[in-house]
Amino acid sequence: MGALSRLRDFFFVDQRSLGAAYTATYPNVYVDAAGRMSTHFVDVNAGVIVDERSTMSIPGIWRGVTLISDAIGQLPLHAYRKNGKAVNPQPLLLERPVPNETLIETISAMVSALLVHGNYVAILGAPGANGYPDQIYPVNPARVSVVRRDGEIYYKILDHDRNAIEYRADEMLHIKGFSQPGDLVGYGILAAQRQSLGGAIAVQTYAQRYFNGGAVPNVVIESSDPDLSQEKAEQLKFQWMQHYGGINHAPPVLNETTKIKEISHNARDSQLIEARTFSLTEIANILGLPGYYLGAPNSSRTYSNVSEENLQLVRWSLMPWISRIEQKLTDYLPRGQYAKFNLDALLRPDTKSRYDAHKIALDAGFLTVDEVREIEDLDPMEPITDLEDDIKGEKELDEELDTESESMDEEDDSMEELDSETDSETMS
Repeated sequence: MGALSRLRDFFFVDQRSLGAAYTATYPNVYVDAAGRMSTHFVDVNAGVIVDERSTMSIPGIWRGVTLISDAIGQLPLHAYRKNGKAVNPQPLLLERPVPNETLIETISAMVSALLVHGNYVAILGAPGANGYPDQIYPVNPARVSVVRRDGEIYYKILDHDRNAIEYRADEMLHIKGFSQPGDLVGYGILAAQRQSLGGAIAVQTYAQRYFNGGAVPNVVIESSDPDLSQEKAEQLKFQWMQHYGGINHAPPVLNETTKIKEISHNARDSQLIEARTFSLTEIANILGLPGYYLGAPNSSRTYSNVSEENLQLVRWSLMPWISRIEQKLTDYLPRGQYAKFNLDALLRPDTKSRYDAHKIALDAGFLTVDEVREIEDLDPMEPITDLEDDIKGEKELDEELDTESESMDEEDDSMEELDSETDSETMS
């Protein structure tokens, strides 16, 4: 079966198979008996399920992952030659890698997969005019396993019937996140930080149940009925929860054998607030972001202006992912070309700082006005306008008319002198 035929079969996939496991060749994460790494970590100490959906339901994780993914996704991506000149026309692989997605959608999803799963996997499309693929077809890493067999690396992808379709390594684009030497797959936060994620999910679940009355009981139902059976007690508890549980605050009506004793507690006593704020600090550390980007407590901004703050964000939070993507995409460009994101949009200083820098450049003479205007995305200084052309033309025409008039005056003077001489001769 050819690669393109398998590609067609692959994309008719039942969405239910997306929850399947992906495997690792080496046990760098939890692997089941079949060699597959489960996306549902049942061994989490907090007693909750940690998978992609529950992880992304944590507000801090959602904010951090989307911030990093969209920040990189919005950057222009171009191919350059070794001399620094941009390739023209640009390779289709960098203009629209996935046919039915815009560039920001593709790059944002790419970074998100690297953060969450530690891997981005795509099937390479057919070679274009330059002999290199023009398109890629991304695959959810949860459905991919990587194996080494007879010294070769193969990728197995589950189709809609949960049958594994096998691809050679030269048919795949695979970007790895952080990994150990010899690992075929990268670490993602799902694999490497499942215990911390489980704690954050548990805190969030507890907080939700707290306000629904399910985390800590608000009252104790006391009955003086000596004939109260277990069945009647369960029925009394059920009726109370049905009528007065959660956000229901209707006044209860009790008989003479039943009393309600309130249990006093608050969120601070249960350390719920502290647990949630500490969870934000942990999430910021997991994603490599300054805590104030996620609203973590005790994390003030330490830089004097936006440009310095953005520089630190790019250098320590974004560049590891940017470099991985650039280097991998460069592998699929013709020799002598390389892929590079344009970081100017993130590193661009404020207006006053830019203009001060431009003034220094102009005074020193190593930039011209037009070069400065190009940096500011402005057109060059406009040449002579149409109005100026008209004024200049009229001025030149006036000068020509004046010249002709002077010439005619000189001819008239010459004629008068000649007539005067002729008259003098006749009188003689």
